[in-house]
Amino acid sequence: MNDDLRSAIIATAGRIGADPVDLATTISYETAGTFDPWKAGPTTQWGQHRGLIQWGEPQRAKYGVTQDMPVAAQVDAAGNYLVDAGFKPGMGLLDLYSAVNAGKVGRYNASDANNGGAPGTVADKVNSQMGAHRAKATAFLGGEFKATMPGESGGTARAPFSLSGPVGSSASATTIPAEPVKADSGPNLAGIMKMLAASSAEGAPAAGGQAQAAPALPPPPPMPPRPVAFDATKFFGLLPTRR
Repeated sequence: MNDDLRSAIIATAGRIGADPVDLATTISYETAGTFDPWKAGPTTQWGQHRGLIQWGEPQRAKYGVTQDMPVAAQVDAAGNYLVDAGFKPGMGLLDLYSAVNAGKVGRYNASDANNGGAPGTVADKVNSQMGAHRAKATAFLGGEFKATMPGESGGTARAPFSLSGPVGSSASATTIPAEPVKADSGPNLAGIMKMLAASSAEGAPAAGGQAQAAPALPPPPPMPPRPVAFDATKFFGLLPTRR
């Protein structure tokens, strides 16, 4: 029976635009946590209340609810009742339970305490009396229902990610070959002069500018002549002779 009831709650909630946990929470609350499809409730002006949403006798007759009907059919009838009571797609537990407990959505301050119901208004019961029933409903349905986010299935695969950062790939990284070490041949004077000339050109003002150009570097001093060994024979040969 549980599998049939679980499937019926999910199907009916989808049909009327309700959260299945909200519907299951209401059923758990109305049946004192038993999910008994013929659970006996109080006797009011509507006769003996029974079933998943505690149908009164006139309501059972209107929606064809009987003791021997399949549980899925009773849940489907409950969905029809909720729609007739004003439930619209997207409404929450407050309106869903208002329809069950007060006969219509939006009656949050209504109470059935004088008819044998639990003390408190619809809002009181939803806000302070249904916590354990919601947990039971969630467990009964097998967990919270979550919509699939776009991109969760299909599409381009991405690298896994953890709280400590992206998980690295097992593929080996590409190795960049190192350049061969060049022999040190001392300072490159020609290169230094070229860099200085380029820096001077970059610092020069554009056409029409007022700034003066930096003075040119002085030319390098001339190299001294190589010393020549003294040749005494040649020296004396250059002297004038007496004739």
